[in-house]
Order: sequence, then C-alpha cells, then structure tokens
Amino acid sequence: MALAACVLVTAGRASAQDGAASPNATVNLIRLLVKQHVIKAEEADALLKEAEQEAADVRARAAAAKTASQVQPPAVTQAPPAGTLRIPYVPQIVKNQIRDEVKKEVMQQARTENWAQPDAVPEWTKRLHLTGDLRSRDEYDLYTLQNDDQIVDFQTFNANGPTDVNGFTNPGGIPVLNTTQDRLHRLSIRARLGLNAVISDGVLAGIRLASGGDGGPVSTTQLLGGGFGKKDFWLDQAYLTLEPWDWLAFTTGRMPNPFFHSDLVYDPDLQFDGAVLALDTKEKNEDGFDGFFSEGLFPLEYIGSSFPANSVSKARDKQKWLWGTQAGFNWKEPGFEWRMGASYYQFGGIQGQLSEPCFIYLGDKQCSTDYTRPAFMQKGNTLFLIRQIVLDPNNPTGSPQPQYAGLAFNYRVADATTELSVPVGSSYRFIFDLDYAHNLAYHATVACRYAPFALPVTNVETGPSGSLDPCDGPAKTRAKLKSGGDGWYVNATFGHPQIRKRWEWNISAGYKYLEPDAVPDAFTDSDFHLGGTNARGYIISGALGLFDNTWLSARWLSASEVFGPPLAIDVVQLDLNAGF
Repeated sequence: MALAACVLVTAGRASAQDGAASPNATVNLIRLLVKQHVIKAEEADALLKEAEQEAADVRARAAAAKTASQVQPPAVTQAPPAGTLRIPYVPQIVKNQIRDEVKKEVMQQARTENWAQPDAVPEWTKRLHLTGDLRSRDEYDLYTLQNDDQIVDFQTFNANGPTDVNGFTNPGGIPVLNTTQDRLHRLSIRARLGLNAVISDGVLAGIRLASGGDGGPVSTTQLLGGGFGKKDFWLDQAYLTLEPWDWLAFTTGRMPNPFFHSDLVYDPDLQFDGAVLALDTKEKNEDGFDGFFSEGLFPLEYIGSSFPANSVSKARDKQKWLWGTQAGFNWKEPGFEWRMGASYYQFGGIQGQLSEPCFIYLGDKQCSTDYTRPAFMQKGNTLFLIRQIVLDPNNPTGSPQPQYAGLAFNYRVADATTELSVPVGSSYRFIFDLDYAHNLAYHATVACRYAPFALPVTNVETGPSGSLDPCDGPAKTRAKLKSGGDGWYVNATFGHPQIRKRWEWNISAGYKYLEPDAVPDAFTDSDFHLGGTNARGYIISGALGLFDNTWLSARWLSASEVFGPPLAIDVVQLDLNAGF
C-alpha cells in the first residue's frame, strides 16, 4: 500500500465509479479491474480511500520534518563506539597498484607451482637448481724499481724442469720473476656454471664448471687476448653429499672449502678433493647458539705407480695428504652474530726429501725423490734443491745439474678464525674478521737437516763475508735464515654484506701479515702480493649494486715482503660482476 500511497499523492480524491480518465495509472488500473468484474466497486472505493489516507500521512510527516529541521540546531556527530574500523578513501591509483601487485604475486605462484599445467614440467626438473656467475676484470700490477730483479720463479723452475743450475751447461740461465715492469689493463674474465641436484631425500649432488688459464688450484681467472683464441673450462666441483639427519653430512668428491676460513690460509677459489664429515647441532639461520665440527681427509698428490719409469726398482707407495679438523660455534642474537672456528691442518708428505746419489752423467733420467717436489707452488716458502747429483769426475764443471726444488719445512698449521657481525640500523651491518695461523712444525734448524749436501736456497740473507750457508760457520759471519711460522689477518666491513640489489653497497679495509713458512704458499690468496707467503700489507675495497644481482667492485692490494730482498707489489682490480 505504501507504493500506492506514493503514487496517489498527486492523484486527488477519486472514485471507482468515476468514468473520467485519471492522470494516475493506479486509479485507472483499479477502475479497469472493477469494469472487468475482478473486484466490486465497493472494494475499489475502499482501496482508493486507504491509499489517499496513506498519502496524506506521508505529506504530513514530510512537512513536520521540514519544520523541525528549520528550528532545531544541527545534530552533534558523536564519536563512533570502541572497535569501530574507519576505512579512509583509497585513491584509484593506489587501488590499481594493489591490484597489480596481487596479480603479480598470484601469477608468480602459479608459474612456480604449475597451476595451469601441473604436468607440463617433469617432476625431476624441480629437484635441479642452476647457479652461475660472471666477472669481467681490469687489473693493474704495479712494481717499484727498487725491487730485486733476481728472484727465481720456482714454479716455472719445477714445471719446466728439471732445470739445469750449472751456468756452464745452461747459458740461458734459470727463470726469474718479473719484479720491476708494470702490467696495465690486464683484462680477464671468470665464468662459473653450477648445477645442484636433490637426488632423493638426504642425497645431494653438485657439479660446477669454471674458467681458468691453467690447472692451478687457486685461480679461475682467465686472461683475455691470445689472438681471440677460445678459453678453457675446467671441472671445478663434482661431489656427492649424504645427509641421513639434519645435523650430519658426509661429502666426497671435489667440493667447496668445507672449513670456516679467511683467505689467510686458503684462496677463496680453492676447491678441495677428498672426503669430509660435518656435524652441526641445529639448523642454520636460527637465533641462539649452535656448534659445528668438520673433519676431512684430502689427497694432494699420488706418486706414479711406475716411478721411476726408467728403473726396474720402483719407489714405495708415497702419498701427499691434507688432514683437516675444525670445531666452532655460531651464536646469533638480534643484536649480533658471532662465529668462531679453531682448526688444525696437517699436510703430510709434502716436505722435500734429498735423493740418493744421482748419476746424471751416466744417464740417469730420474732421481729417487723427484716425487717429493711440490705439484704446485707460488712463492715465499723456504726451498732447497732435492737432487744429490754426482758430478762427472772427469769434467766436473761441464756436468749438467738438472734440479728440482722442494719444501724445506713441514706444515702443521693451527688456525683460529672469528667473525663478528653487528646490525647498524635496518639495512647495514658492521663485520669484523680476525684470523691467526701458526705453523707448529716450523723450527729453523730443520732447514739445515741435509747440510752440507743441500742448503736452503730461499729466505737466506747473505752473511757479512758473502756466505750463503746459514747452517755452518761462525755465527757472526755466516748467512742467516730469514723466515717464520706466523701469520694474521684483520678486516672490517661496513654496509650490505652481500650486494644483491641496486644501490646496495659496502666498503672494507684490512691488513695481512704472513711469514714465509706459516702456511704452504701453494694455496694462499693469488691476488695479495700476486700469490704466496712472505708478504704484508693493506687491502681496501668497495662494491656498489648497479642492478639487481649485478654489481661493480674495486680493490687495492698493497703488499711488500716480510723478509729478504725487496719485493713490493700493488694490485688494483676493477670488477663488473653478475650472478644468478
């Protein structure tokens, strides 16, 4: 009836018996129903009267409301009750942004989980993870003119050897290092491509290929040039890991360095061959305290099964090993992260041995201890010549003396490494690193164990009388062995620990001091002092993210010798890096 009342407000008083057409459609409809005998005239009149009364009531209430609004003050808006949620006006541009972000997240999840085509990607591909990185470098190697220009390159001496040390039979001389001529704009690349696979629950595998100019263990950098010749790719990693429980892992093969370390003892690019057992008391990246322990055995070199090749008398089995063990802890709290590791590295069988008398002039091609020479070295360790060559009694000055160099000392390295990381604000961190290493096997007298048949030929300071023998003669006049078994490294970093996004940055500064026989020079950082031991100096670096996962970094490494003849080398590196 309310609808009828509204319609009849303007209709005026009407009767069902009135034959005149009405301007109101409802009145005409009622009259039509009467005419067709659907309702009686009395009923129609009652309906019209009721509708007219309702319309009058509506007009009266509207008039009363209008009068009240003119005489009463505006109503005071009261505070909404507690718990009322106010929803402010949201601009359309914000609505569009929210819609696009939600759509992007949903589409990403759909691609990851294959909502549209759940069977389009084989199940086994979900267990593979591809990684890689690429670095393009411009390097400057800077030398001072005061450097000694007669420092022997013993890596080349051995690799191209045996090298004849008799100047009468080898007028070309022995190889020496470049120590005075700068090398500018040495453009190089480093490319690495890895594949990690989950074989099954608790079984992992990793394979990585890497560039490199040679098979040396400490660098995957490849110089450009060479007449546009193709570059080499090497098997850098190939390992299997068994994880029967979350806290236990066994890895075998060629693997990343399994020990917590700095680059004082090991180059960052060094990979390990062998097997390691690792324990961790809890999963990583959780607040709290947890301990870790690693122990591994790594073959460095095997003696050839047919050594010596030209003799029916073969050498007994002799192997070179590294045994490493480390224990430490991680302590992570909201205000800091602290990691500490104590390590012991025993290098077995790498010390050079003096051969039995070797009759080169009678046709011997190999001497009994040739296998004890290092497979690889850089520079710094104390060396001696390992062949005991018998000269031709009929022509002693004309007897060739082809030699190899071997390590004078053994190496049992105790190493303590720590890193403290403190958040600064919401984005930055201050990181402090400290590493100290000491060779427990270093004793200066060991270098003279084969005197007078074999004397140390490096790290010897000539005596006042010109003597080169640090093992015999009066203490005041004889030569002195200038070496040591200690090394330490300190570094501070501020900024973003790892550059992953655009405009992220960090800066760092450090100091390194490494005596000649603190560690084997073969495995140390190949950039500082251009590799090896017997070096001290500063390292300053910085990095800036240019795009996501793409960053620019720069380093200045300024180093000189700890003992011996002057050898100062500054290395400047500018790198463009990208990773995925």
